[in-house]
Amino acid sequence: MKKIDLAQDRAADFSARIKRDAAQIRNDFIVAPAASQPPAMTQLLRGGRGGGVVKLKVLLSMLWVAVAQPYDVTEPARVWAELIGLDDPESRGAARVNAAIRRLTEDKFLRVERQPGLPSRVFLMNETGNGDEYTKPSDYWGPGGVVGDLPRERYQYTSVPSDLWLNGWISGMSGPALAMYLAVLQQSNLKNGEPGRTGFYFAPNVAARRYGLTDVTRGKGLHELQDLGLIDIERKVIGRQALGNIRARNTYTVDMGRLRQKPSDSAFATLRR
Repeated sequence: MKKIDLAQDRAADFSARIKRDAAQIRNDFIVAPAASQPPAMTQLLRGGRGGGVVKLKVLLSMLWVAVAQPYDVTEPARVWAELIGLDDPESRGAARVNAAIRRLTEDKFLRVERQPGLPSRVFLMNETGNGDEYTKPSDYWGPGGVVGDLPRERYQYTSVPSDLWLNGWISGMSGPALAMYLAVLQQSNLKNGEPGRTGFYFAPNVAARRYGLTDVTRGKGLHELQDLGLIDIERKVIGRQALGNIRARNTYTVDMGRLRQKPSDSAFATLRR
C-alpha cells in the first residue's frame, strides 16, 4: 500500500472516533511570543536530520485527535508513523516516532504516565511548551470575551482543517511547507475557525519576526505549497516610484478547496527541492 493511502486509512480511523472538522492550534504555538524567542512551532522544526519535522507532525496530529479530557493520546508508535507517512512504519518509522515522543516529553509538550507491566500512557500538555496542562483553546471563551483579567485575543487559535490528515497531505509535506502552511492559515483567518482572507500580503520580514523562520525556510515552504496548489501567489502592482519604477509585491490566498482533494500520486515526487 502506498504511504499516502495508508496515511488516509489511519486518518479515517481517527476521524470516525473523534468526529471533528479541524484541530485547534493556539496562535502562541505558531506566532513568536517575543522578538527574541521563536514560537514552539519553529523550535520543534529545528530538530535536525529529519527529527524536527517528525516532532512537529506528531504533535500536530496529537492535537487533532485529542478531543476530550484527559487528552490521552496513547497510540502505538506505528500508528503515528503511518498517519504522518514515515517510511517503514513498523520498525524505523516507529523508532523515529518514539524518539520524537521522548523529546516532546522532555520539552513539556507531552506528559508520560508509567504503568508497571503495561504500556505507558501519553497525555497532551499545552502546545506552547510552557508546562501547563492541556486545555482546548476554545474553553477560554467566557462571557464578554474575557477570562478574568485576560483578553480573549490572548487565547485565539487557528483552525487547521481535518483534510490535512484525511486526504494525506501531512504525509508528504516537508517541515518548511508545514510551518508555512500554519503561518498562512494563521494570517488568513478572519476570525477563529474561518480562514477566509484572500490576497493578503506576507512580507518577508514577517516570517522572521512573527514566526522565527529564515528566508530559506520561508521560500522553500511557499514554493512547495504553491507547487501543491495549496496556496495561490499573485504578483500585484501597489504603486509607482520615481522614474516610473513599478512597486509590486506577492499576495497569498489559501486554496481550501484544494485541501479537500487527495494529492495526485506524483504530487510530492515532483516538488522543487
